[in-house]
Amino acid sequence: MQYKWAQLDLARQMESMDFIKEFITIMADAGYNGILLYLEDRVRTNSYPYPADSDCYTEAQMEELVAFAAKRDVEIVPCVATLGHAERFLAHPELEKLSELQGDMKGRFGWTKKQTFCPTHPEFYPFLTGYLKEVAALFPSKFFHAGLDEFWDYCLCERCRKAAPDFKAQQALFVKHIEKIHDCLAACGKRMMMWSDMFEYYPEAISRIPKDIIMVDWQYQEDVRGYLHHLFDCHVENRLEVNRKNGLDTFLGPVDMLYRNAQSYLEYAENKPYIGCLLTCWEKTDAFMYRTLPTFVYAGHLMSGKSEADATDAMMQQLFGTNDPVLTSAITLALTEGPWRHFRSIADSTLFARDFRGLPYANFEVDEASRRLLQNQSPLVKTELGRRILQDLITALDEKCASHGLARYFNFVLDGHAGDAKRFQALKAKFAEVLDTMDARWNLWRTGIAGNLFAAKKGELLEQLEKAHETLLSSRFVKVRVCVPDGYGVEHVRISLKFAEDGAWQVVADQILKPHELNTALSEHFLPYQAHQNPVAIRLEAYGMGGVGICFVEADGMTPKAITAMSGLVQSPEHLLRNDVNFAWFGSQSTAEAYFSKPLADTIHSVTLTL
Repeated sequence: MQYKWAQLDLARQMESMDFIKEFITIMADAGYNGILLYLEDRVRTNSYPYPADSDCYTEAQMEELVAFAAKRDVEIVPCVATLGHAERFLAHPELEKLSELQGDMKGRFGWTKKQTFCPTHPEFYPFLTGYLKEVAALFPSKFFHAGLDEFWDYCLCERCRKAAPDFKAQQALFVKHIEKIHDCLAACGKRMMMWSDMFEYYPEAISRIPKDIIMVDWQYQEDVRGYLHHLFDCHVENRLEVNRKNGLDTFLGPVDMLYRNAQSYLEYAENKPYIGCLLTCWEKTDAFMYRTLPTFVYAGHLMSGKSEADATDAMMQQLFGTNDPVLTSAITLALTEGPWRHFRSIADSTLFARDFRGLPYANFEVDEASRRLLQNQSPLVKTELGRRILQDLITALDEKCASHGLARYFNFVLDGHAGDAKRFQALKAKFAEVLDTMDARWNLWRTGIAGNLFAAKKGELLEQLEKAHETLLSSRFVKVRVCVPDGYGVEHVRISLKFAEDGAWQVVADQILKPHELNTALSEHFLPYQAHQNPVAIRLEAYGMGGVGICFVEADGMTPKAITAMSGLVQSPEHLLRNDVNFAWFGSQSTAEAYFSKPLADTIHSVTLTL
């Protein structure tokens, strides 16, 4: 393999210069020959003076990193997002006019957050190309990554709709944008790279772009057995072959969140055309990089041609100074399960939901066993870096184990058992300890970096958890079983109750009913409501992109008797009357179809049931 690269996401979370240098050194020792710095707007230049000193890097600092890496035979490659993921640019009042969403406009997912550039704004390209040229000049590498993933709010403003009124024109505008960025970077002596996922939605565009652009195909499932589309309909294709047929080189793009992701992607791609592999990482605002360094190092040795066993041994020796088999097993188990992000385990959408077949007790046991083994074997670690990694991994497992305890307790009460305030407070205290530990670590491991999320959010998170417990003890619940085969749900479900024949509808919930686990298709959700009388009817409504299968619904144990009304597109509504896994499908079978059709996305698909 010619190019073996690791990514560092500095856009979502800045790291100290000392840590970045440490990361470069570790990656070089693991066999990597390139580091992709995901920057977005983190470099302040003459044409982009807006970020505060604490919110950016200087040009001199980037040049310092380039020189440091060059001594270790590692090239530094910049990445600046050039269409989507532009929220940091657009947060500055001076640049807000360049956003696709203006004022209170809502994007395709219902948000108003400005995070996509408008490619038809007359000031957009003069600004962006000027900035790209300044950033490109700082990096001797011949490569420059231009982002171009996930620009969901594309062609929505009045100017863009006029310039690209139909799908064919929108696809042409995408190609034109790629050509403009390509020409700018080529003039700087750079070979353009980009994420390939948006060709899933604009498939004809890939045949019309310059042939020297490198596609980076990212796949973040634990076991890569094929290229899966990332949001819509889970379409399966051989993207590496698509790139080859269109004369384009490919990088594989696994992620650090799952230990076996890179391994399985490399196995899948064996004897297929690709020139490099980029191990990506994202969004470490509520985590530290140390916990996934073993994944980076293991993947680096795999990229260099080592076997699974030899790569594991090399990783252990490099990071921990030992290949003790028990410690090795504990580390690989913990990382195969995957550290969590974004405090997802205490969100209402997690605490009041579960897989249809119940809680994953096997996963709970693996996390608990990994934690005990890591604690017991920690004296064997011989390096200071290894001790930091182990501390971070154990804390990650502390959070997971506390979360598992919360899941067990909440589901115990949801199934009709009495609440236990003492048990809840003990679990909440464990979560608070994790936050305190991470707060203290921030000051040690991110010295001088602003934005300590653990200190800022501790009170809010614990209050959120307390409110969830109050809801658990004081509410009645609508229980609904849904089927969402896509990895991510994007169809909203609104559930309303009526408490008298001539009464008004009261909305209980209006949300996406999809668990955080990508592999969970069938799930049950408990939606709270407050009432002193029993409901007589329930209304299920779905709207947005794609569809959702609803298998069954009941309100505080009251089951539906009959269907009394229906509108929109609902297939097999009779399944709602049976407590099983057969589902009524609300909306289109194709998420992509509704993505490109606002009238279809706005259509409300509804069924009313008597209880």
